[in-house]
Amino acid sequence: MKLILFLDERGGMLFNRRRQSQDRAAREYILRLAAGKRLLMNPYSAKQFKEGGDITVTETPQKDAVAEDFVLIENLPVSLLGVEEVILFRWNVLYPSDVSFDINSLAREGLTLRQTEEFVGYSHEKITVEFYRS
Repeated sequence: MKLILFLDERGGMLFNRRRQSQDRAAREYILRLAAGKRLLMNPYSAKQFKEGGDITVTETPQKDAVAEDFVLIENLPVSLLGVEEVILFRWNVLYPSDVSFDINSLAREGLTLRQTEEFVGYSHEKITVEFYRS
């Protein structure tokens, strides 16, 4: 499976049980990336995807995913078990956070940075996308 996460400069994901930020251009990018494949997410994340796309909404997206699926995680515990690729969307901003992703866990699981892209967001000057694979 391909895991998608949104992170700030220090790996922050959430603050006070809410996402730190969102961006319409990032959502469009994800829909293009997952085109033709299943994109799983929980109801919390699905609320921001009003643009459409082939989205599967489930309370347990990682558990329900198969090898070729894309899984967006925002407010659930992250597991790297069975993950073949991690796609990080970096806001390039430092937001307050109380839930973070340990970026060092990628290397411990044998995932290394293979590709980086940048684009201008709708509400962010620059969004960096990092692709980690084994």
